[in-house]
Order: sequence, then structure tokens, then C-alpha cells
Amino acid sequence: MNHLRKWAAVAFFVGLCSTEIHAQWTIAFQERSKRDLNGVFFIDQNRGWIIGDNGIIHATQNGGAEWTSLNPRVSTNLSDVFFRNQTEGWLIASGAQILKTQDAGETWEFVYQIQLAPGKRKEDAPELYSLSFPNNKKGWVVGTDGRILHTEDGGRSWANQESGTAEELVHVKFLNDKRGWTVGGGGTVLFTDDGGRTWELQASGTTKHLYHIEAQGKNNAWIVGDDGTLLRTTNAGLTWEKVALTTKQSLINAAFANDRQGWAVGWKGTILRTEDGGQTWVEQESGTRENLYGVSVKKNKVWAVGAEGLVLRYEIR
Repeated sequence: MNHLRKWAAVAFFVGLCSTEIHAQWTIAFQERSKRDLNGVFFIDQNRGWIIGDNGIIHATQNGGAEWTSLNPRVSTNLSDVFFRNQTEGWLIASGAQILKTQDAGETWEFVYQIQLAPGKRKEDAPELYSLSFPNNKKGWVVGTDGRILHTEDGGRSWANQESGTAEELVHVKFLNDKRGWTVGGGGTVLFTDDGGRTWELQASGTTKHLYHIEAQGKNNAWIVGDDGTLLRTTNAGLTWEKVALTTKQSLINAAFANDRQGWAVGWKGTILRTEDGGQTWVEQESGTRENLYGVSVKKNKVWAVGAEGLVLRYEIR
């Protein structure tokens, strides 16, 4: 009898723990159209934006308690959102379009678009995927065919930088106006320490498609990609270490609260968490099997977005 009571208590405890783990991530919001949400960006604990297909963009000013629909004046898919402060923000829209807001997203203006060259097929049209603005003047945008665009006047004009690759570049991250990375197809990792005047190909040790790079401090960075690929460096990419994971699901995005706590999200509801700078990762129960495409962390809250218009929230305790 005592033996049975003991195992009953253990079962109850395990069930309780499982419930708590499951409840860590909750659905905070679901976009009415249930179209894919491709990105999320929080500038502080209260103010954030989510973007998605068909020009979807919503904003919150109270930590996700309420979301307001905004109109970017485009009906194409939005692939990246970046806010430099509480009012100045940027969007990348399909059709190689760059948009800017100076009023927290209430109104948006077109600042740049790459036109399809004469004689080119529509299928060969260029695309842009990601942008990074370390200050109010200098910014970078990356896209297909190894394309890197750079502005030094806050987006009024853009110039090509020589990347040295024809691979698709999916994400760009700058720590300041000198040091940055971009990652993409074929395991491509490019690094600059001179504001993009020169881009150095770093040895990633993989040929998998890479989707996102996150960095903390001067030297620590992490990259996620296809088939459970997760890379980390502690020396600004002089060497990249492939981290062993239990999942083989493609990882699409990553975000870090500091140089130790981070999250990675991907296909089929995959969410991984690290508390040791990315040396080891534990899979968290997301409560969904939908693909997750974006993640953002500010203070004690983490946000993830994905297919079916899902917005998930997790509170760090």
C-alpha cells in the first residue's frame, strides 16, 4: 500500500510539473485572418510590433494586453520589422520594398524598391529579407543573389556593397556601425568590421541554409538553420562550433536576453531554451505544432509568432 501511495505521489508530481511546463508558453493573441506571422519586435517591455503575410501589422503599447491593427499601405508579405526607438521603425515587404515610419507605425512611407530589370522574368525578381539600423543614419539590408544594400543618410539613398557571394542572404545583424554579420544559403556567414566596405567569408562548418544570427556583446553570436542546425561563437566568428541538439526541426529565429539566456524557434512548434550561453539547449513545450518564425525577448517576457496567426508569450521566472 505504501508502495502504491509512493508511486501515486510521484505520478501526481510529474503530472503537475508537466502542466506547469506546458503552461509556460501561452497563446497571447491570434490574428483574425490566421495568416502567417513572420516577425515580432519589442523595443521595450510594453511596446511591440508583429508582422505577417498580406501586409499584416499589429502593435501593442501595454505588453500585449491589447493589439491594434496598423496599415502599412502594402498588401504583400512582410518579412522583417525593426524599430530603432519608440517611433522610428522599418519594414521589409516582398517585391524588394523598404518602408519607414516615424510615428510608431501609424503611417508608413516607401523609401526604396528594387525594380525588375528589363527582359527579366517575374520569377527572377529580386527580393529583400532583413535589415539592421545601428543608428539613425547607417543601415543595411540583405536579400537574394548575395545582395547587400547600405545607407548612410537614414534610408534616403542606398548603395550596393560587394558581398563576394551569389548565395541568398536571409538575415543581417549589426552591433554598431562597424561590426556586423549576414547569413544565408549554403551555410554562408559573412562578417565585417569596417561597416561593410569589406565582407569576410567565415567558415561555418555547414552547408545548411542559415536563417538568423543573434549576437550579444562584441564576440558572442549564435546562428540557426535547417535540420536543427545551431552554431555558436565566442570569438566573433573566428571559429564556429556546431551545437548538438536532440531536434532535427529547422530553426528559423533566435533571441537572447543576455549573454547566457536565449531562445530559438522553428518548425512544428519547436522552442529551445539555453541558460549557459548556448552550450546546451532544452526543448520547451510550446503547446502548438504550427511553424514558428519569429521570437523577441525583453526583460522577463519572450514572444514568438508563426503560422495560423499565432502569438505566444512566455514569462521568465
